[in-house]
Amino acid sequence: MSESYAVLKESLAHTLAGLARLAETRLDDAVAGAATTLGKKLADERFNVVVVGEFKRGKTTLINALLGEDVLPTGVVPLTSIVTVLAWGTEPRAEVTFADGRVEQVDVGELGAFVTERGNPGNRLGVERALVLYPCEYLADGVTLVDTPGVGSVYAHNTTAALDFVPQADAAIFVTSSDPPISIHEREFLEDVREEAARMFFVLNKIDYLADRDRDESVAFTRTVLREALGRDVDVFAVSSRDALTAKLTGSPTDGSGLARFENAFREFLLRERGATILESVAGSTRKLIADERNSLEVQEAAARMTAEDLRRVARSVEEVFAQARLRRDDASLLLRRAVDRVVGTVEDDLAALRAEQTPMLLAEAERFLGESGDPGETLRGVDDHVKQHLRRAIDRWRIAEDRAVEEHYRDAVTRFVEEADGLVERTVDLCSDLIGVELERASSPTDLATTTRFSYAFFEVPTILESILPDVGGILPDRWNRKRALKRVREETPLLVDKQCGRLRWDYAQRLEASRANLQRTLDERLEATIESLRLGLDRAESERARGAEEESATATSARAVRAELDALDGELTDIAGRAVRLAPPQGVGLRA
Repeated sequence: MSESYAVLKESLAHTLAGLARLAETRLDDAVAGAATTLGKKLADERFNVVVVGEFKRGKTTLINALLGEDVLPTGVVPLTSIVTVLAWGTEPRAEVTFADGRVEQVDVGELGAFVTERGNPGNRLGVERALVLYPCEYLADGVTLVDTPGVGSVYAHNTTAALDFVPQADAAIFVTSSDPPISIHEREFLEDVREEAARMFFVLNKIDYLADRDRDESVAFTRTVLREALGRDVDVFAVSSRDALTAKLTGSPTDGSGLARFENAFREFLLRERGATILESVAGSTRKLIADERNSLEVQEAAARMTAEDLRRVARSVEEVFAQARLRRDDASLLLRRAVDRVVGTVEDDLAALRAEQTPMLLAEAERFLGESGDPGETLRGVDDHVKQHLRRAIDRWRIAEDRAVEEHYRDAVTRFVEEADGLVERTVDLCSDLIGVELERASSPTDLATTTRFSYAFFEVPTILESILPDVGGILPDRWNRKRALKRVREETPLLVDKQCGRLRWDYAQRLEASRANLQRTLDERLEATIESLRLGLDRAESERARGAEEESATATSARAVRAELDALDGELTDIAGRAVRLAPPQGVGLRA
């Protein structure tokens, strides 16, 4: 690839800084603030890559190899369900967030005391997540790497933690190895997330344990298992993370480790999948800002040629146009809210189906579990966890599919509203153009919000943690009477457990949909208000100049032409950046397929 995302991002940041400087000296503070906000959006843009795989496959060593340092702790026991996030920082440091809201700054070397089962058994410290800031090229442009616990370990919640993160991530790296070959747990996990596989890399780690012939056989076997689990062929990257890390630590080439091939593919993916979208979005918003300012200058110059009476008349008519635009926006907002409410209704219907399916299945599973007891006391003490594990897995599978369905429903619901909002801005500009008697720009949407606005998800929230509401049977004696009593309680409490989880899920989806709606509403409201304020500002400037006298009015007109020339130059830079960004985008249908 001839050009990198980082180069284009720097060019766009330079253009935004130029617009902010021009606005500060020649335009107004509002434009300068908008340009600065866009620059911050460009700098802060995040792209989440989650790393998943079974316990002891070398996920953390792979991340350390990418970083080129032993940053994250590795060990011989499974990690807890604590997720560790890596993001850019000028100096290495870490912070640990606890369930009670406390945040503690720690040395990176001390991280193992908080995120490993050895250092924090059973998460007795109540750690919610860990964040590591580190200077690494992969993290420099807003990429975050998310290290998840191993799937299929003795800790069932580890698989749940991984399942929770894959659908909401922008991409995923699935790590397996040949010792032993890909397991049933890994295969089940891949079947659960098969719809997400187009955004996944597949790494066969620990190839240094194999001879060349065995390595080829292991790669072929892994590719076959992945094809069976996913329903299509995928590329497999054979890597020795241990050798790659050693090579980087000693300054040696990493070619023999296989990491170079993976790194090249990963870099290209970051450029092609995320670069074009981010650059086009920010560049489009910036062009809209410049178009508004050019319209403001056009209005200013046209108004300056009017008589005082005509200017007052036009100003009154323009304000009526603005008032009508806001009324139509409010009407459209109500339609959007109703459309999102209908999406919530589909979630409620889906939850009702989930409740009807899972309640009898869980009751049957609980009864089977209670009936197959060698030691009745031990069996009764385990029925709660057994039922919860089955329900948790059912909910995880359901939520992966539901997220995709809700995202599609949401996109369909907002498409009409986005089109209406676009048309409203254009109609407002056209009406003002007719009133003032000049040709004004009808700036296109900065981005196709109807297709790029994602149904929001709080990346660190896990909404399916189950409470124990089944009976405490630890002290029940192992006799028939107590077994019958426990069975009665299970039959009473299991439907309540399912209802409670469905209620939580309903609340979670409703909150996320409302957050998505409010964010979209705010974005489109800001676009309309920016259009209105730019047109009004042109009239206000003309009125102010009229009061200053003819000589200063002439000087102001000369200055306006100079400002317009600078805006045109900045717009030309944006057009060039947008064209170069398009070349970063993958061809239609190209993903991570083999």
